[in-house]
This record gives sequence, structure tokens and C-alpha cells, in this order.
Amino acid sequence: MQVSITGRHVELTEPLKAYVNEKLQHLKHSFDHVVDVHVVLSVEKNRQRCEVNMQANGITIHGSHETDDMYASIDGVMDKLNRQLKRYRAKLRKHLSQHGQRKGREIKVSHRVLDMGSEQEELPETHQPNVLHHDVIQAQTMSVDEAVMQMELAENKTVLMFTNADTDMLNALYRRSNGSLNWIEPEG
Repeated sequence: MQVSITGRHVELTEPLKAYVNEKLQHLKHSFDHVVDVHVVLSVEKNRQRCEVNMQANGITIHGSHETDDMYASIDGVMDKLNRQLKRYRAKLRKHLSQHGQRKGREIKVSHRVLDMGSEQEELPETHQPNVLHHDVIQAQTMSVDEAVMQMELAENKTVLMFTNADTDMLNALYRRSNGSLNWIEPEG
């Protein structure tokens, strides 16, 4: 498990780092597929905040907690992450017992961020927008329940493309501005 700790407006003392590492080891014991952890400790006025982003078994888990005491904030976020990991483990066990080994295939999905040229009032008919950013994403095979769980665990994720384990077709799950989740699947 690779751990990085960042401090914003707070001095990262050795006892504070040791406390964070000790708490993360407890998470590693309860879920051994944790790969990468990034911890951000910050102080704003009287509020002391701890945020954790964790990569575990192909999913991203995010948690944050804010109190008047940094050690209490660390304890609070670790409790939240532990509950999330336990819920994920239970759903994973249930899914694997119902469906056995995963079947299906992974599909590569291309994701592009386009520059629409908003400075110009009218665009010519032949205008092609510039590509600002391009990613290729593996749409992993999972059930709709697993996809919803991944969206719940990753608070900052807005879209998830996945291959539906039941239909073996490409599906999308996205978060609307009001926080609700929408599921898109092809018909037929």
C-alpha cells in the first residue's frame, strides 16, 4: 500500500504522520486490496479536516471528516472508510455467491473533452472542435448494484461506464446535479 500525506495550513509532525499510518494499517487489515492512499490534512479557521482518497480493488473510495481536533477528524474519516469497505465487501461476497465468477468482456471506451469555441458567435458548418483531453477507459464487467455502489463510494465521480454482467452490453451510470443517479442501457 502506497501512502502519501499532504498538509494544507498544518505542520505534518512525525506523531501526526504515525497516527495516520497506524489508522490506515487497520483499514488494510480489514480489506487487503488497498493499493494507493492519499491523505490531505487541512486547517481552515477553527475547522480541522481530513480527506482520504483510496484506490482499492479497481474502485476509488473517498471520505472526509471535519471537527475541531485533527486526531478526531482522522478517527472520523477512518470510521467512514471502514464502513464503506465493509459494505463493499459484503456486496462483493453476495454478488460472487449469486453469479459465480464474472463473465463477459471488458470494452475500451474513448472519453474526449472538446473545446466548443465559445468565443465565436457563429461557427462555420465545417468546424471541428479541438480535443482538449483524451482518455481511454476500460469499461469493467459488473452488475448494476456494483456500479451504483462504486458511484456511492466515489463521491467525486460523475460518470461510470461499465459492461453489464447480466446483459453483456455497455451501460452508463451518471450523477445529476441534484445528486440522483441515472442509468443508461441500450434496448434490444
